[in-house]
Amino acid sequence: NKSQCSLEGKMIMRLNIPILDQIPENSTILITGAGGGYDIFSGLPLFFELEDLGYDVHLANFSFSDIVGLYEGEQLSDTLVGVSIDIENYENYFPEYYLAEWFFAERNEFVTIWCFEKTGARPLMQNYRLLTKHLGVDCIILVDGGVDSLMRGDEQNAGTLLEDTLSIIAVNEMNNIPFRFLTCIGIGIEYEIDYAHLFENISALVKSSSFLGTCSLIQQMSVFQKYKDAVLYTFKQQPKYPSVICSSLISSVHGEYGDYHLTTRTKGSELRISSLMSMYWFFDLQAVAQHNHLIQDLKSTYTIEGAWTKMKQVKTTFTDRATAINPLP
Repeated sequence: NKSQCSLEGKMIMRLNIPILDQIPENSTILITGAGGGYDIFSGLPLFFELEDLGYDVHLANFSFSDIVGLYEGEQLSDTLVGVSIDIENYENYFPEYYLAEWFFAERNEFVTIWCFEKTGARPLMQNYRLLTKHLGVDCIILVDGGVDSLMRGDEQNAGTLLEDTLSIIAVNEMNNIPFRFLTCIGIGIEYEIDYAHLFENISALVKSSSFLGTCSLIQQMSVFQKYKDAVLYTFKQQPKYPSVICSSLISSVHGEYGDYHLTTRTKGSELRISSLMSMYWFFDLQAVAQHNHLIQDLKSTYTIEGAWTKMKQVKTTFTDRATAINPLP
C-alpha cells in the first residue's frame, strides 16, 4: 500500500502522487520551480516522497536571485548555476541558497539547487538542455506554487504568468525527455486570477485526457513536516521576504480558514485560506503548452524584458480582438 507504511509501530502517511505509474523505476527526475521565487519549495514534498521511493531526484528553480554575478557554485553557463552551502557572497533575497543551507544544517545533506537566471525563452531552453544532459534526466516535473501557469494568456485577469509560461516553453522543447509534467498547488491563493476561466481551462484539459489527477498534503505526512521546516527556516533567514504562497499553504494544511495570517507580510490584506490550497493538480505538460496562447510569440525571446514587452503586445491584441467582437454599447 503506497498510502501508508509502518515505521517502529507508527503509521506513516504517504503522499499518493498520481503520476507514479507513469515514471519508470530508476528514473532521474528534475523537479523545477516554474515561476521563480519560492516555487521550488512547492516541489519539496514531491522531492521527499520520490526520494524515499528510490528515485534519483534533483531540484532547480527559475530564480529571482542575482546569479549572473555569482562566481561561486557549479556553473554550467553564465545563466545557470548550481547553488550549495559553498556560496559565500549573496544577496539578502536568496531562497535557493537558504534551502541548500537547510538541507545541510537540518539533515546533514549536501544538496545542490540549480538556478536558472531570469531570461527569455531561448537561453532558458539551452540551459534546460545543459542541465538535463549533465544530470541524465529522464523526467521533469515543473511545479507552480499557485495556478496561473494554467491560464492561456487571453484572459483579462491571467495573473503573473510570464515566468511560468517561459518555463513551460523550455520544458516543452525538451523532446528528448520522455516524461514531462506540470503540477500546481495553492488554488485560491492568487486573487488576481479569474477563477471562472481557470476552471474552464482545467475542464478543457480534462476533456483532452491531459489532467492526470490530484493528491493532498496533510499534517500527518512527514513530507509536509519537512517542507514546513524548510519554509520556516528560510523565512527566518530572510525575514523581509516570506512567501504568501508557502505561508498560505501551511495555514491550509493546518486547517486554518478565511482571513488567517501566518506572517506579518500579509497583515492589512484579506486572505481566504481554504483546504483547496493543499491539493496538487497534475497535468501533461505538452498539453498545457498547446493550450497556452502566448507560447509561439514568446518562444523567440532572449531577455526577460523582451519577453515582458512581447507578452504585453500580444495581450493588447487579444483585448483589441475581443473589443471588436463585443463592442461596448
